[in-house]
Amino acid sequence: MFYRFLQFILPPFTFRVYYRRIFYSNLKKVPLEKPLLLVGNHQNSSVDGIIVGSYLTQPIHFTMRADMFRKPLARFCLRELNVTPIYRMEEGFENVHKNVEAFSAIYEVLRKNGNFIMFSEGICVQEKRLQRLRKGTARLAFGAEEKFGLDVNIVPIGINYTYPAKFRSEVMISFHEAFSIKELTPLYKIHPAKALLAFNEKCNEGLQQEVIIIDDPKNDWLAEELLKMGRNNMVLPFFRWKFNTDDRRLVEKSIADRINYLAKTSPEELESMKEKVKEYVSRLSESGLRDENVARKLNLGWLRYLSVIAGLPVFISGYLVNLIPYIVPKALTKKFIRDSRFTSLFYISTGTVLYLLYFLLIMILSIVFFGWIGILIGLLVPVTGYLVLLYQEVFRERLNTFRYSIKSLRNKPFIQELKLKRKEIQDTLDRIVVSV
Repeated sequence: MFYRFLQFILPPFTFRVYYRRIFYSNLKKVPLEKPLLLVGNHQNSSVDGIIVGSYLTQPIHFTMRADMFRKPLARFCLRELNVTPIYRMEEGFENVHKNVEAFSAIYEVLRKNGNFIMFSEGICVQEKRLQRLRKGTARLAFGAEEKFGLDVNIVPIGINYTYPAKFRSEVMISFHEAFSIKELTPLYKIHPAKALLAFNEKCNEGLQQEVIIIDDPKNDWLAEELLKMGRNNMVLPFFRWKFNTDDRRLVEKSIADRINYLAKTSPEELESMKEKVKEYVSRLSESGLRDENVARKLNLGWLRYLSVIAGLPVFISGYLVNLIPYIVPKALTKKFIRDSRFTSLFYISTGTVLYLLYFLLIMILSIVFFGWIGILIGLLVPVTGYLVLLYQEVFRERLNTFRYSIKSLRNKPFIQELKLKRKEIQDTLDRIVVSV
């Protein structure tokens, strides 16, 4: 019941507020009628599994490290959310034997054609790289086939965030082609160790294709700037929030792959690219301009300027009536969370609980003071709260565009210089052909 309640709340409301856009693609590749192990990369604590499962057509099950089950309340909530504890070596070798019971519970779910999402990296790391996959998922899959003859299908999933710990960021989720555990069963019967390695290799190959990866941390800065430029090349519908296409991820994946290829084949050209980008970004920063304005055709957008003026009363009223839910989750997160891996989870959890209580209070007060018309007034509170977020984005975009317009009128040669520098960077990037 708790799971169903959260599934009703999180996807259409909480995630719509916390994430600016969600790209959820290639679900058609997933054989939902089969027992499934969904193998994803791990960047954002429990949010990874929750956001993947929120848009599936069937309930999703999770595994989580056993130390999270120590407190009774946490244990109750996690059980209600279909979470099974897994004992890692980090929790003590003496507890690893308890995984027999955990695996039995997982097998029971798989026997009913259920699913589990697994994070085979074993740890959560907020960087654009894959960690070495552990063998627990492979053992689980082979065990299900060996004990019950289950045709477990394994689906690698790429979970990519623009900024994992940032409010109003974006997330791209992409499903890879599934493979059946029966493909590796003959090898497992002859040489189990090699079969486990082959399993991880297949998972890793799938993840490599779905995850945006920067091989060398030294290139993270360059990647960040080029990825922002790539995003600014795409004009997306402003009010649209959830996308079922993979175009956005493919653009970012292509940029990352080209950086990696350049790093391996031509370090000198990579350094030249870094200098060009550094100079371009520096000129933007000095002039107070944004790449998004240089990237797109100048548009005065009189309708958006009008919406900023006309929408000001809605913004003020919406902000004031939603002030507590705006301020408190952010303040609590800043006060209690030091590890950015748990920022989103804490923010989403506290924000959701607080707003549910706040909304209930608002509805009660509205009905008490305004009668049944108060129901309509109460419903307007979250609507105006969401409009505040959109208003802020339009306001910032119009402010940046206005600044760019003024700069274009006062110093047209400088703007032309910026456009040429940007085009040079883009042309250099486009000329890189990645050989497989």
